[in-house]
Amino acid sequence: MNRPISLLTLGLTTLALGAPPASRAGAAPAGPAVTIYGHDLGFVSETRAFDLRSARDTVRLAGVPDRIDFSSVRLAAGDARLTRLAYRYDVAGGDALIERAKGSRVRVTSRGDRMTEGTLVAADESWLVVRSDDGALSTLARVAVDAVALASPPAGITLRPTLEAVLEGGKRCHTEAELSYLTGGLSWSAEHTVVRRGEGAATWSTTVTVDNQTGREFADATLKLVAGEPQRAAPPPMPMARKAVMQMDVMAGAGADLSEQSFAEYHLYTLDRPATLRDRETQSLTLLDPRSVKVVPRYLYRGGDPRGVRTQLIVKNEAAAGLAVPLPGGRVRFYEADPAGDLQFTGETTILHTAEGEALTLEVGQAFDLVAERREISNRRISDREREVQVEIKLRNRKKSDATIVVEENVGGDNEVIQKTHDYTRKDASTLTFVIPVAAGKEAVMSYTVRLRY
Repeated sequence: MNRPISLLTLGLTTLALGAPPASRAGAAPAGPAVTIYGHDLGFVSETRAFDLRSARDTVRLAGVPDRIDFSSVRLAAGDARLTRLAYRYDVAGGDALIERAKGSRVRVTSRGDRMTEGTLVAADESWLVVRSDDGALSTLARVAVDAVALASPPAGITLRPTLEAVLEGGKRCHTEAELSYLTGGLSWSAEHTVVRRGEGAATWSTTVTVDNQTGREFADATLKLVAGEPQRAAPPPMPMARKAVMQMDVMAGAGADLSEQSFAEYHLYTLDRPATLRDRETQSLTLLDPRSVKVVPRYLYRGGDPRGVRTQLIVKNEAAAGLAVPLPGGRVRFYEADPAGDLQFTGETTILHTAEGEALTLEVGQAFDLVAERREISNRRISDREREVQVEIKLRNRKKSDATIVVEENVGGDNEVIQKTHDYTRKDASTLTFVIPVAAGKEAVMSYTVRLRY
């Protein structure tokens, strides 16, 4: 299914171009290797075939991404030595083409079908300046220009992103070269789905969403996804990206599409079949088939949180709980059956990359039938460096079943609890944790007094 999501219209001058010169670069053989990192970064390795016509020759390799990181490009062509490499994209935008057309003959059509012919002598974002055959200069406002026709487009103009390589020391032959580079415009993210089944059980499944905004298609690619964020020294220099149509392609299939392996300090997910990543397209692949997992519901009130009591799920990423797989970071959506048996959306959160054996605390949403009311009963100065604060929290349970609410109170650094109605533990030096059972339809009141030193 290909469904347009958005169309970005490029409202620039219409350009009339002559036929582009033929390139001597052969088409890339099928099967590039594409590795995608979490956000806006991919590594591509592919084989390019072309003809060498002499011991020193210039070849053009078309079909590279708009977002290629030129500083990362590596080209190995057997015995031939690479002596020069350049990135060419002369019509990345209409302004670039008009800039290159200075000194050339043009025909400009303005509003009202007004025609101006002559030599383009100057151009900026506001004006075009054309010198007619009699030497007169015409200044044309860009906002009023409908079309610019170039009588003789610049020779050798590059209509698509292209690498131009000068090779020396090779033999005259048909040969292949290994081309690799980093590029922006490739991203992937994990989408986890949790369907609650009762109080302590759920079904967990995971898909990954792969997005190609590079400006080129990768056909029959070996696709790998890396969970982890490699360190980069600085933002890479990116050539200008073009605007185009974005589409969504949801791929459904039986069984998981991706297998997982450890790799360096990351985790690597490999697609079990060749993939075609069309330009300006997003597609979905299965990472984890639905599996039953154990969940532990938890209600949490963080003192002073205006959202009230929060609903959480605790899931241990271990075999006993039904998972025991490295989980890539991403969004988690929750669903639960309503009284009629229909699944309804109940909330969403995000998780970081989670290793096997770690526990997940998932924020689901607000607990409607659990109410927390907090007030500061007293706050008095004991000395120049001490204060004494008394806090009361009322917890009301309007559910038809008993509930236990975890209360977390931030009390500051150097503190001492001198009075309390319920036992507590310390989450850290400045956070007290109380576990308060509240019967169905009842209210529980807790309070404590803390002495703060500063």
